[in-house]
Amino acid sequence: MGRFQIEFYERGNGEQPARDFIDSLDKKMRAKVLMLLTLLQDNGHELREPYSKYLSEGIFELRAKAGTDISRVLYFFYVDHRIILTNGFIK
Repeated sequence: MGRFQIEFYERGNGEQPARDFIDSLDKKMRAKVLMLLTLLQDNGHELREPYSKYLSEGIFELRAKAGTDISRVLYFFYVDHRIILTNGFIK
């Protein structure tokens, strides 16, 4: 299995909601999310809970926790080993 490439979904106006979300996180949570993105790149479809969870209709969530803070980043798989990050939120 080859390494996956992570890309950010971009709206017509150039905004990248997932990148903006990750950039807005505090240092500790951002480090956790970036570590999980590396795991996702390395493991792709094989990454499972507690790090990743399938939601429905091809959408997955990356599950980050730092202390009592919980963040989620939504993504889907695309052709040629690409992963598209769409959005993120604090749970």
